[in-house]
Amino acid sequence: MIRNFAILSAMLLTACAYGAPSSTYPEYQPRPGQGQYVRPAYLNAQPTPVIPAVDACRSQLYQGLLGQHEGAIFIAGLPGRKRVIKPAQLEGFGYNPDDTFYDEPPFVEVREYLPGQSLYAPSISNMMDSLNLGPTIEDRLTIELDAEGYVQQLDCR
Repeated sequence: MIRNFAILSAMLLTACAYGAPSSTYPEYQPRPGQGQYVRPAYLNAQPTPVIPAVDACRSQLYQGLLGQHEGAIFIAGLPGRKRVIKPAQLEGFGYNPDDTFYDEPPFVEVREYLPGQSLYAPSISNMMDSLNLGPTIEDRLTIELDAEGYVQQLDCR
């Protein structure tokens, strides 16, 4: 009987403990966001810096070539596709470079260099009108020379 009374009293005390809170303070209500982990901004994922699409041929890397003479540039060593545009003199009947009618030579010499092309291999060389230089290729480095062979402009086209 005493044993049953002890078990019954233990059960009643346990039931009282699981009922209402024993504290007299009001239940704690955290503010919105309080107690939550906030990831610092410097830990957020950043996109890998890449060359912008407008400079797919990395022409910004070669701006140090401006003002250099063509003979001082190892063009075959520049990676990727490249093209050299230079004003060409037309020697022959009907064209006089001293004539005031022509502001500059009407033709350009275009040489395209292919990746892996040996320096001594012949390049694609032809005379064509400056309006027909061919299609724009975003990843082709175009080197523009003046009549004396000095680099005037580098861009992707």
